[in-house]
Amino acid sequence: MSYATSKKHERARKERRAIAREQEKIDRRRRAARKRRNRVLLAVGLPLAGIATATGVVLVMQSRARAAELAAEVGPHNMLSDGIVLSGDGTTMTALRTSALDAGAEPEDTVVDRASGVLDIVMYTDYRSDDAATFWTASSSNLESWVTAGQATLEVHPLALDGDDYALRAAGALACVADSAPDSAFVVHSALLTAQPDLTESGLDTSGIEALVSGVGVDSTEVTACLEDGDYTDWVAEATARAAQSVPFEGIGPVTTSPVILVAGQQYTGDLSDADAFTSFVSDVYDQVVAEAATDTSTSGATPEPSTTTEATEAPTEG
Repeated sequence: MSYATSKKHERARKERRAIAREQEKIDRRRRAARKRRNRVLLAVGLPLAGIATATGVVLVMQSRARAAELAAEVGPHNMLSDGIVLSGDGTTMTALRTSALDAGAEPEDTVVDRASGVLDIVMYTDYRSDDAATFWTASSSNLESWVTAGQATLEVHPLALDGDDYALRAAGALACVADSAPDSAFVVHSALLTAQPDLTESGLDTSGIEALVSGVGVDSTEVTACLEDGDYTDWVAEATARAAQSVPFEGIGPVTTSPVILVAGQQYTGDLSDADAFTSFVSDVYDQVVAEAATDTSTSGATPEPSTTTEATEAPTEG
């Protein structure tokens, strides 16, 4: 890569900050950057003279340093709230598309309409957390059913509460998926929590995370490159710090433990290993939401109807 090309690349990166909200333009720039980086990596691997090889290594290091800098400047797409929102239409689960969080900007709260009868479930998660894994083992199938059926939304906030290297990289992996393959966020989130009980002290290395992500069907070049470069680990640290200061739910303190699970803004504090207890809590909250909506709309006679559920995952339900 020539000096002129390098300067041009730097200018393009600076421009990215100014147009972070323009999704398609940013995506095109990212693909171009990936191609340039791959050419540099290829050049390093060729049997060139020592000086050329050393120059290539320096360029690779500069590229990685710039990637980390960009991660701190701009968050992943589709996580404008610092979380990714998943919803369903009865058969398929998809992610809410949003722009990326601008450098220095505050996250934007997710807008919910509880009068519709669809519960908003929010999960703050550290992928090192034993308790988060316990909860997921017990209740993930119910959550998947409710969200896919359109009875609830699930907003996942990945955190690294103790600054643990693996927790940062695991949460960053979810951000990589949210950015380039957002509809796969649920299966990756699930895979990361399922892997938790078998982690070593150092957790999975980067290749291990790549294998985990590709193992659930996410193997795009954009996601792989993002994982290799650790594009969003700095963003994870910033999002974790923001959650430790405040979260946009009345009566909920700063998030300093994992998991924190909120249903329509109410925190679940029951047994994390008891799926029935969590289902009962969800059902009770649903009844409250429906009652409040009925009161608010009594003059028009419009009362939200509860969604139909299967017997195995009965919740939400009314009375």
